[in-house]
Amino acid sequence: MYFVDRSAVVLKPTARFLEWLKAADENMPDLTLEQLRSNCSVFLVPESDTPEAVVAYFDERYRQIFEAELASWDIDQKNWPQDMGLNVFWDFFDIEVHDMVLDMEEADLSVSPVFDNMM
Repeated sequence: MYFVDRSAVVLKPTARFLEWLKAADENMPDLTLEQLRSNCSVFLVPESDTPEAVVAYFDERYRQIFEAELASWDIDQKNWPQDMGLNVFWDFFDIEVHDMVLDMEEADLSVSPVFDNMM
């Protein structure tokens, strides 16, 4: 077991995100908020001493994170929210910060760009 020099942040969609998702895709399965929040994106960020530091980190990068989350649902960009500002991002998502990240494997991690795989 190995310590990883990162904090883990779970990005959890809110009810507002679920409302948008259902409105953006009429063929969306009937998801509940509980289902939506049960399998979320996890971001590894620099180790932080406080949750506020993690929020500040996300504030600086919210647009990239926002676009990656929307793209992961395979919804046409024309149906993305008109306003994708910082306040909307925080209306659409909550975060859960974990400061201890452990790797159970000795093997090197494989890293690849997100957008190359999504778009």
